[in-house]
Amino acid sequence: MDLTKKERDCIIKINEYESAFPLRLVELAKRVGIKAPTAYQLVKRLSSKGLVSENRGVIIPTKKGRQAYKDIIMAHRCVETLLNRAGVPKNCACAEAQKIDYKLTPSYVKLLYKFIGSPKNCPHGKPVIVS
Repeated sequence: MDLTKKERDCIIKINEYESAFPLRLVELAKRVGIKAPTAYQLVKRLSSKGLVSENRGVIIPTKKGRQAYKDIIMAHRCVETLLNRAGVPKNCACAEAQKIDYKLTPSYVKLLYKFIGSPKNCPHGKPVIVS
């Protein structure tokens, strides 16, 4: 999937949103740290890629969007783990992983996952989601 960094950030926030109320465009903008018109354009792009559906300002990830989220999170946590094991402090490893996690090919991430010993958790203790 060809995503921009902002699209990646939106996919993460949309999929990690937990509330009794549905995610609205204004809330997404606030969580990503952008203005509502920018969020609207991002949601339109994500919708055109089949990653989210939007109806009257309510944003819901599609099946494809949930898979993209899982792929990004797996890549992020694998790269973060690899960097941390190489001596990079965990917060720095996390920041570095964010720069590339959305660009990696899922099949290669699975090879990396096996190469680093199929870890259950990242250095922060969050589970590695195997997609």
